[in-house]
Amino acid sequence: MDQLFTAFEGASLGFWLWFVPTFLVVWFVPSLLAIFFNRPHLKLIFLANIPAGMSMIAWGGCIVWALTGKVWQGKKATSSGV
Repeated sequence: MDQLFTAFEGASLGFWLWFVPTFLVVWFVPSLLAIFFNRPHLKLIFLANIPAGMSMIAWGGCIVWALTGKVWQGKKATSSGV
């Protein structure tokens, strides 16, 4: 971990001008996909995407949500005339 911090300490301004925008675009890929596909749950996808970037599983779930546009609603009870 110290090597990573050392590498970032010696980074130039050009590196940071390239790295930060690229990092943010990759982090918010699910939100960008939701915008592109005009999903009705864009706000929820964006809010879920903020912490989900730290977990590849949650981030992948946000991508699936943005691509399919489906929200899990559970099983609805049906009324039967018995």
